[in-house]
Amino acid sequence: MSEPLVLTSEQPPTHRPGLWIAGVATYILLISVGSSLGGELGIFTTASFNALPFVGLAVFAYFAGSQFNWAWLATGLWLALVLGLASLYTFGLGVITLLDLPPGGINPEQPPNLAPADLRSIVLLILSIFAAIGIGMFTLLPPVRRGLARVLPIDPGSFVHAIALMAIVSITLMMFVPLLITGEPPLLALVNTISGTELSDLSADEQLRSQLYSLVWTIPAAFLAVGFGIRRHLAATLERLGLVRLTLRHLLIGLGIGLGLAGLMSLALPLMESLWQALGWPTTDEEAFGELMAFAISPIGALVIGVTAGLGEELGVRGVLQPRLGIWLSNLFFTSLHAFQYHWDALVVVFVIGMACGLVRKHTNTTTAAIVHGVYNFIMVMLAVVFGQ
Repeated sequence: MSEPLVLTSEQPPTHRPGLWIAGVATYILLISVGSSLGGELGIFTTASFNALPFVGLAVFAYFAGSQFNWAWLATGLWLALVLGLASLYTFGLGVITLLDLPPGGINPEQPPNLAPADLRSIVLLILSIFAAIGIGMFTLLPPVRRGLARVLPIDPGSFVHAIALMAIVSITLMMFVPLLITGEPPLLALVNTISGTELSDLSADEQLRSQLYSLVWTIPAAFLAVGFGIRRHLAATLERLGLVRLTLRHLLIGLGIGLGLAGLMSLALPLMESLWQALGWPTTDEEAFGELMAFAISPIGALVIGVTAGLGEELGVRGVLQPRLGIWLSNLFFTSLHAFQYHWDALVVVFVIGMACGLVRKHTNTTTAAIVHGVYNFIMVMLAVVFGQ
């Protein structure tokens, strides 16, 4: 069995509220200063927003314990906030896709006319979002969790596991809603409405640095998400996340599987696209996707995407979620996070790659899975650089 990356003395996790208050105050101060000054500090602090909703939810849930207290209420309010923001984001992108706006966006002097079919789709969009949350809330029922515990590695009596299950099920289903209702990945529809270069106020270099900053925030967020400083100290946290010392064996396994997956997909993707088109099924708009990802189509971009997605996504999905929600559910969540930018053809590929990384995590560790993911991403971006795709 692999040794943890770092071993520490057996000191119990801290519950001292002063440390947490100081940490939260420091973070709020950093965000305030970053928002005021902008520039590089603003980019750095803004990059934390992807991890903040989930780490906040986990921390409150860990503090809640088994008896009703303030943290139960805080967890419920934070969960409502997270789902509310996710709902608004999903609904907004879905509506923009349905409006089928002309290039340049909305003209205030000529607002878009909604056809009856569009209105029905908007109603269906709303109902589907509420249904996703409702299905997630259904998992809060103890009998449901006991049933799911037969196929998922969760403790049906754990408050933390119950909150995690509810949040992940709701968000997973919600992320698929725009694609299901509109038939188009909303971010690609947005690219076709306004230039991909206008989707972000950041330059290509700044977007790449933002990816790196997101990874900087993701690492401590993953530690907190599994109870570091609350339920676990460092050695136990590293073991829970599956982070181990990198050995030559891990490196060779990761490189081999990553190269193999990239080679396999390079051969399979054209055949898959031809099959999809022969069946009359829509495929991912490669031109729009290329515009969306233009900031990363370079050798440096390939390296950044390989490192940030490889380590960041594997740490969050395979490190934090898979040991508690299993390979299938955690991988569905991973796939759903790509549903705003891919059509079903590409989502199948994402699911297959995710399953491969999940199996690597199960039989080795997260460190090796991160190498697999990173190598695969690096090669695929480099192919786009070389062949101009």
